[in-house]
Amino acid sequence: MRNVLAVFKKEMGSYLHSPIAYVLTLIFLILTGYFFQSAMSMLSDYSSAYPAYMQQYEQMRGMGPPPPPPNVDVHVISRTYGTMIIILLFLVPMLTMRTYAEEQRMGTMELLMTSPITPMETLLGKFFGALGIFTAIVALTLIYPILITVYADAGSRPDWGALFATYLGLFLFGAACLSIGIFASSLTENQIIAAAMSFALLLMLFVIGVSGQRQANFSFGQFLLYLSITGHMDKFQRGVIAVKDLVYYISMASFMLFVTNRVLEAKRWRQ
Repeated sequence: MRNVLAVFKKEMGSYLHSPIAYVLTLIFLILTGYFFQSAMSMLSDYSSAYPAYMQQYEQMRGMGPPPPPPNVDVHVISRTYGTMIIILLFLVPMLTMRTYAEEQRMGTMELLMTSPITPMETLLGKFFGALGIFTAIVALTLIYPILITVYADAGSRPDWGALFATYLGLFLFGAACLSIGIFASSLTENQIIAAAMSFALLLMLFVIGVSGQRQANFSFGQFLLYLSITGHMDKFQRGVIAVKDLVYYISMASFMLFVTNRVLEAKRWRQ
């Protein structure tokens, strides 16, 4: 455990002394802030038009369900965090691309593989380092629900129970995505190639879910939906912590770390 902690500290220091973490954080906050502001504007417009919608519904009673009332969880929180998940698919490959690719490019991979630290200890240290930075970046978005809570009326505040579930889901989602990114980085010494491979794998797991929704075969469609890396966030965003979703993300992260460790062990034997 001491070796894992040492590698973790080294990785955290490497991230904090590199401009990439700050640039990615700035871009992430600008994008999420834009979509948050856009969702708030849409909620404001909908709230202003809601009396007219209700009046129209009253005049056409029996012609369908009534318009849903303005809801900050539905119109702002759900939309903002749903978009955030897609943005993170682009962010993670850039966070993990240097993990092992840089070691191989600089020629320090041989020293790493022949050191007393085992490949698994190195891998866990790098993984938790990336996860620590990821968690810090995502945690900055707490400012959005805090602003709503401070300035909104009592009946318009977000559901913090659902937000807790959402952030737990984002943490597990990030762990799974980071493990895939680190695996891609262990295969090449080129950081750009590592980022491209990582994004391709994540995109494939995202598209699988879209394909599952369009399958005529229900069982096969459900299987594809289960493989979707973004589909398991739906329940977390609704405030539901399901065992199936927990198992998926933990299993995905564990499996990808296991495969990466096998790649590193193979490299170690070739040294």
